Amino acid sequence: MNIYDFFNSPDVAEYCQSIGHTFNALESAVMASQSNARTLAEKHEAYRTIIAEYPDMEIPEAFNHEHIKSFSKALEDVIEFERQLLEKFLLPEQNAIYQVTAYYTGERESYEHSELFSTYKKAYENTMEWHEGDDHNLAYMRINKRYLNNKNYVSAKISKAGEILKVDQCNVLPQSENSYLLEHCYIDVPVPFKRGDLVEEDNGGYMGGVYVIQNIIRDNPKQNTRLFRDGDISDMTAWVFYEHNGSVECECMHFYPDLRYCRRELEGKKRILKYISHYMQDKFCLCALFKAQEYLLLNEKISGLKKSQLKYQLEQLGDGLI
Repeated sequence: MNIYDFFNSPDVAEYCQSIGHTFNALESAVMASQSNARTLAEKHEAYRTIIAEYPDMEIPEAFNHEHIKSFSKALEDVIEFERQLLEKFLLPEQNAIYQVTAYYTGERESYEHSELFSTYKKAYENTMEWHEGDDHNLAYMRINKRYLNNKNYVSAKISKAGEILKVDQCNVLPQSENSYLLEHCYIDVPVPFKRGDLVEEDNGGYMGGVYVIQNIIRDNPKQNTRLFRDGDISDMTAWVFYEHNGSVECECMHFYPDLRYCRRELEGKKRILKYISHYMQDKFCLCALFKAQEYLLLNEKISGLKKSQLKYQLEQLGDGLI
């Protein structure tokens, strides 16, 4: 099995290969579990390959899990738990309904459909009919099977092609210590990025997916060592600058191995991030950064005025045709 086939970032995959980095069974399973493109079935096949081909290993007790004597056995537990969860998700039940949230690429983030459905099949087919021929840039959808009169649910992440990528739950099936093991372990993944790099990730949510790096957690050896004992994959963070509604904010993104270099030309208000990157890498002085910001603000204003003028002219033209 080539674990790099499961990486979301080709830049991280290429870098790890170039330095000869190797991944043990746990690290490989975590990276496979986080793949955005691989189906749940493909992930389970990867886990079985890891069990068959990688040396088994013990995992020391940590904040999120007890001592694990056999990771191979724990990974078998993960496969079985997710198999049962998928079976439960697909099973129509009288006391449960399905609801869809669609997630988009670009500026539009998500939309929760108001329709409720009795089966997963009807929920998926209706969503695809709703998006057929539109320009909403559907990335994926999350379909929740919700139970009546309580907050319990089984949830699945679904690709546009109808492939199930991931399953989750709240109080539906009993879970063991190992059920969410792959999310409860912190791993260290080498990356090529440095302070000031302009990067992006898929499905960036409210942060937009395009960032300028401030620092990555693995660059802090003292904190990184502590997280091996106390952290999980949500602690694999990078602090970044990002653009939101015309202003520049700072926050952390989770699971930094998903980052890749942003090589495309940015549009609209996100263009300021390129100049922030230049400033942080000493390619710009501070006054040049402010001049770039002034230019971009003026450019956005002019574009807005042109759109308003065009709209007015079209409205006037429409009135003249009546």
